[in-house]
Amino acid sequence: MIEVLYAVDFICSLLRSRGDSSTPDSTDKVDTLRRTLKDRLEHHYQGHWHPNAPERGSGYRCIRFMRHRIDPLLVGVGREAGFSDRELLAMLPAELTLWVDPQEVCVRFGEDGSVGVVYGGGKSTGSDSEPDDSNMSSSIDYSSDPESDCSSPETVMPIDLVPDIDMPTS
Repeated sequence: MIEVLYAVDFICSLLRSRGDSSTPDSTDKVDTLRRTLKDRLEHHYQGHWHPNAPERGSGYRCIRFMRHRIDPLLVGVGREAGFSDRELLAMLPAELTLWVDPQEVCVRFGEDGSVGVVYGGGKSTGSDSEPDDSNMSSSIDYSSDPESDCSSPETVMPIDLVPDIDMPTS
């Protein structure tokens, strides 16, 4: 599923852009997360991937994080890659929704933000390059509003944090 590759590259580009890319440890963790997340998403979407009716199952395939909540699948993969929950929260935007559907991957920053197309039926709007499954580096560059801070519950898991953490506000 090329759509999964685009979604994974998108998430990894966010982690790389907000992480410490100068340390090999951070780069290794993102590479590990990338490989694991790709496999986990492909397995997770089995039975929920309907190319003839792409909107069917869209909510199930949605990846979401906001404030102190991150999609449980991403939390699990992040921990396996060596990221702490705090690191993930610090490296990801405060609010993001990513829809991974047949022939399309879309993103929205913030609850009221515009929806952008990451991948659309063979033509990426975020980059001229295809996602590369052979090397573990993301060449896709996405601009975003990582300071968005809205909230609404969906399929997310709370992360236990020290109560006095300052999260960005808009």
